[in-house]
Amino acid sequence: MNRSPAKRLLWLTAIATLVTSGCASMGSLDAPELTLVNLELADATLFETTLEVQLRIANPNPEPITFNGAKFKLTLDDRKVGRGLSSDTVTIPRLGTEVVGVPFHVNNAALLLRLQEILEAKSIRYGLQGTLYLERSIGNRKLKISSEGELDFSGEPALSD
Repeated sequence: MNRSPAKRLLWLTAIATLVTSGCASMGSLDAPELTLVNLELADATLFETTLEVQLRIANPNPEPITFNGAKFKLTLDDRKVGRGLSSDTVTIPRLGTEVVGVPFHVNNAALLLRLQEILEAKSIRYGLQGTLYLERSIGNRKLKISSEGELDFSGEPALSD
């Protein structure tokens, strides 16, 4: 089958248009904002502590975001101490927020190595890094999110601006 150069060009143009319109329909998303709402002790053994962590995920986008799973890493002073996994499907409304419960498993050995430092500190920095597995019209997509903060153990009330 012999195609003329004009037909080949027409086919290549059609394919290029389909590919680029498919990529454009995925659009770019602003990263959701992640904040720590609450954490509760769920279980503790000699080697591991399980925390039920409540995370608020805010969607700054004009369209809803649906994710069908997520993973998170918890750090204290930039050292990993635990992780959380969720297989739940969650839809965050457009320009809205959703509080999501995620069980975190904390390595007690990692905490024990830092226990004296933590007890003597007036505050400690924490970090949450996560990946949301988004459902999209064309395939799935990973979206990175993170949050940092400081836990104040001094007992003094925090001043706000």
